[in-house]
Amino acid sequence: MHQWIICADLKMVCFLLGQQRGYTKYPCFSCLYDSSACEKHWVQSDWPPRSDLKPGDPNILHQPLVGTKNIIFPPLHIKLGLMKQFVKTLSIERDCFKHLISAFPSLSFEKLKGRCV
Repeated sequence: MHQWIICADLKMVCFLLGQQRGYTKYPCFSCLYDSSACEKHWVQSDWPPRSDLKPGDPNILHQPLVGTKNIIFPPLHIKLGLMKQFVKTLSIERDCFKHLISAFPSLSFEKLKGRCV
């Protein structure tokens, strides 16, 4: 296993850790979050941690190239995700949303209506 420090998005992290791609039952590399247990998604917040990533474990197909401790998530993706959630919660009638409209005059009406600021 390489000792590289990797900054990558989730798709690349799954590739580097040998995980199965696409829609999987256990998509998280650090815990056994069950994506098919819809009744637990908003109720359960603590999921059992993954002890090891070895082929044959749930959704692990290949030997990992790097360790999970060597993965850094890209700050830009995190900031954009937080801002997207913030803008979705704004009321259209409030001054802060109107300020965003004036700050980005090139946005189309459909994007403003769909909150894709």
